[in-house]
Amino acid sequence: MSQGQHWREQLHEAAAQGDTASLLKVIRSAVAERADVGDYTLMSRLLKRIGRDEASRAGLRPVRVYIARSVTVESWLPYLAVEAAAAGFWLETKVGGYGSFAQELMSPEGALRDFNPDLVVFVTDVEDVAGGLPDACATGKPELVRAEVERGVKTMEDMLTAFRHHHRARLLVQGLCVPDPPVLGDAGDANWEASESRATQRINEQIAALCRRLGDAAFFDENRLASRFGKARWRDERMFRYCRLSIAAEFFAPYARALTHSIKVLFLPPHKVLCTDLDNTLWGGIVGEDKPSGILTGTDFPGNCYRTYQRYLKQLAARGILLAVVSKNNEKDVREAFRVRAQDLALTLDDFISLKISWQDKAVSLRELAQELSLGLDSFVLIDDDSVECEAVRQQVPGVLVIQAPREEPWRLTECVMASGAFDTLSVTAEDRARSDEYRAQAQRAQLENRAASREEFLASLQIVCRFISALEAPLSRTVQLINKTNQFNLTTRRYGTSEVESFAADPGGLALALRARDRFGDAGVIGIALCRTQDGTCTIDTLLLSCRVIGRGIESALLWYIARWAASLGANRLAGEYIPTAKNQPCADFYPRHGFRPAREAGGKQSRICYVLDLATQMPEKPAWIQTEEDLNNEPGPSCARVNEEFAR
Repeated sequence: MSQGQHWREQLHEAAAQGDTASLLKVIRSAVAERADVGDYTLMSRLLKRIGRDEASRAGLRPVRVYIARSVTVESWLPYLAVEAAAAGFWLETKVGGYGSFAQELMSPEGALRDFNPDLVVFVTDVEDVAGGLPDACATGKPELVRAEVERGVKTMEDMLTAFRHHHRARLLVQGLCVPDPPVLGDAGDANWEASESRATQRINEQIAALCRRLGDAAFFDENRLASRFGKARWRDERMFRYCRLSIAAEFFAPYARALTHSIKVLFLPPHKVLCTDLDNTLWGGIVGEDKPSGILTGTDFPGNCYRTYQRYLKQLAARGILLAVVSKNNEKDVREAFRVRAQDLALTLDDFISLKISWQDKAVSLRELAQELSLGLDSFVLIDDDSVECEAVRQQVPGVLVIQAPREEPWRLTECVMASGAFDTLSVTAEDRARSDEYRAQAQRAQLENRAASREEFLASLQIVCRFISALEAPLSRTVQLINKTNQFNLTTRRYGTSEVESFAADPGGLALALRARDRFGDAGVIGIALCRTQDGTCTIDTLLLSCRVIGRGIESALLWYIARWAASLGANRLAGEYIPTAKNQPCADFYPRHGFRPAREAGGKQSRICYVLDLATQMPEKPAWIQTEEDLNNEPGPSCARVNEEFAR
C-alpha cells in the first residue's frame, strides 16, 4: 500500500467516525510528508464538511478570507485550505471578481464589505501593476523606467490606502514576480541600470514599506519564493496565457505553505522558546560515548553543519527568542563539552535561559520549564533528532511544536527550523530583544523573594515604578503584539490590530493605554494594555491584559487604579468590565471580584462571559502601596480630564 493510499484510508476513517482531532492529525502528517494533489483535494473537501464551529472546537482558528485578484487562484485554494489547517487555521474563503480588484479594494461597499473578512489577500501580476515596464526597460532609458516604477507604486498605493480607509481587515499583499527570461536577457538584466529585475525590486520594496505604514498588513515576496524553486519552472507560460494561472501546478503546495506562514504572522505571535536537544542535534555524536573531544562541531564537515545551527540559535536569541537545553544526558559531561570545545561551539551555556539536563522524560522537563518561565506550552518549540522522543512529546504535551532534526542530513538542520515558520514575525520590538535579560532578572527576583520575611516586604524591596503612556506610542507595534499574544492574564482575549487600537484612541471617550514597568533589576518595558470607552457615565473596559512575566506583583491593580482615575476625570461614576473564560486565562478569573466589582449578569453565546460593575462613587480602586508611578517620582498631578484627553488624542 502506498503512503497516499494509507493517508486516504485514515482520512476517510476519521471523517466517517466524526473524529475531527484524528482527521487533523492525519492532515498534519500528510502535509509534513508532502502529500500529492489527490490528497490535498480530499483533505480540502473533508475540512469543508466539518464546518466553522466544529473546526473551532477542535482548536483551529476560523479566519474569513477574501481574495482580490487579477489572476486565477481557484486551482491552488484547496492547498491553501489544507496548509492553513495544518498550521492551526480554518479558512472560509471568498474569491473576488476576475480583474475587478481595484474596485473591490477601493470601494466602501460591495462584495468585500458584505463578506466582512478577517483577512484580505491581494494577488496580482506585474502586467496589471506596471505593464509598461518591459517596454521601458527595453529602451535602456533610466528615466522611462523610473517613471514606470513610480506609476506602479502609485497604483498600489492608491488601492491599498483606499482599502485601509474603508476596511479594518488584515491585509496580505503579494509582491511582483520578475518574469523569466527578462526582456534584456540574462546578461543585460544583470548589468544594465534600467533592468526589469532592479525595477521590479524597487516596486516591491516600496509595496513592503507601504504595508508597514498601513498597519495590520504583510508583504508576501513571491519573487523570492520563485527564485528558491527556480524561475524557469515557477510559471507555466502556456497556462498563464490560457487562463491566467500564474503558478505552475507542481508548486501549489510550497506556494500555499508560504502564504500560510504570512497569514500566521498576521494573527499569531511567534513562539518564544526554542528547546534544543544536544546529541546529534546541537552537535554530532553522543557526548557520553564519544567524549567531548569526539563530538562533531567546528569548521570541518560535518561539524560545520552543527555550528551553522548553533549560529542560527544565537541569531534567534539576538532578537529575543529564549534558548533552553532539554536533553537526556549527564550534566557533568555536557558542561565539560562546553568547556573543552568552547572554540568550536558558537554558543556558551550562558546563552541558554535554562538547562534541563537529566534522565527524566522530556515532557516533564518541558512542563517544568513552562512553569518556571510562566509561559504556555504553545510558546515552546522542541528540536530533537530522536523520532521516539519527538512522538512522546507530541502525545504528552501537544501544545509544543516538535521539529525532528534530520540526523542523517545535518546540513538541513537549520533549514528545517526556518521552514517551520515558528519564529517568523513582522517586527522585533525592544521588549523582544530584552526578553532574555528580563527572564534572568526574574530568577534574581525569585532569589530575593525566598529571602524576604513576607510577600509585602519582597514586593516593596523590588522598587516597582509604573509609567502610563499612550498605546499608540508604546510603540503601536508592541501594543498589537501584546494584544494578540497574551493569554494567561487577558480578561477577554479579544484580538485587535492597529486600526482597532487607533479607533479606541481616537474616540472622544476612548482610552488606549499602555503600561511600562521597571524595578531594581531592570526595565520590563511595555507589559500592560487597556482599551476602554466612556459613555453616559460608564467607563467600559473592553480589554485589560498583562504580560505573564509580571503577574502577581500588583501591577494589574495599578493599571485598574489608573483607569478608574481617568474615567472619573471624564465624569464617569461606574466601571464596567467582563471576564470571558478561556482554556488559558484562569489566572485572572477573580480579578474583578478581588477589586470590589460585583457581577452584573452572566451571558451565554459562543463564549460564556461574566459581566462586572464597580460604583466609583462608593469605591475607588487603590494603587498598591509598594508601587510608585512616574508621577509620584516627578511630583506631577494625577490625570486631569483635559491633560489625559490631550495626551491620548495625539
